Amino acid sequence: MRHHALDERHALAKTLRRAGADAPTLCGDWRAAQLAAHLVLRERSLVELGGRLPVPRLQAAAERLISQVADEQPYERLVDLVDRGPSWRDVRWPLPTAPLWSAPAVREAANLAEYLIHHEDVRRAGDEWTPRTLPVDLQMAVWKRLPVMTRIAMRKVPVPVELAWPSHGSVRAGAKRPDAAAVRVTGDPVELVLFASGRLAHARVEFAGEPDDIALVRGAPIGL
Repeated sequence: MRHHALDERHALAKTLRRAGADAPTLCGDWRAAQLAAHLVLRERSLVELGGRLPVPRLQAAAERLISQVADEQPYERLVDLVDRGPSWRDVRWPLPTAPLWSAPAVREAANLAEYLIHHEDVRRAGDEWTPRTLPVDLQMAVWKRLPVMTRIAMRKVPVPVELAWPSHGSVRAGAKRPDAAAVRVTGDPVELVLFASGRLAHARVEFAGEPDDIALVRGAPIGL
């Protein structure tokens, strides 16, 4: 089994250490400390898991817990926990979900896009950054996860969208209107995943299509 998600988690932790607790991110008002706390709790807390549901009360509880952990826990420890990942052996945290997340098959299937997106959330929040040169097998692993992700993230886009990786293929998303021409969004898989996660202003992609349709895509509520 390839360990792309594991490698990306280690790379993300390295970037978090270098950035520091107060570094900005692309996650709204979150600084690096809140992002690290989110990553730690995501694999360890049912409260954080509940915050992913469209229930304001649960979302508010998850935000409070993330802020509390970011304020109370040393940043270095949070980053170390991100780097290490969840384990059923870690008795210092209540870990009701950790055994599932620590399984290699689950880790690779569910975490690669999460770690990659948040890694770029830290990298691209500053004024000076350049795209990473990633190996083809990692790009292919990201590409394979794009169809499921786009069906969820782009369900409210009012026009058809075709996300294309030159020489490899395309993925359809957005409105299902066979009679309408799709807006074509071109980039490598990492940029397309960032686009589909709502980081439109920071994804290096190219648009092709009717100007009005492109404007609809740019203004649509895209994201997970």
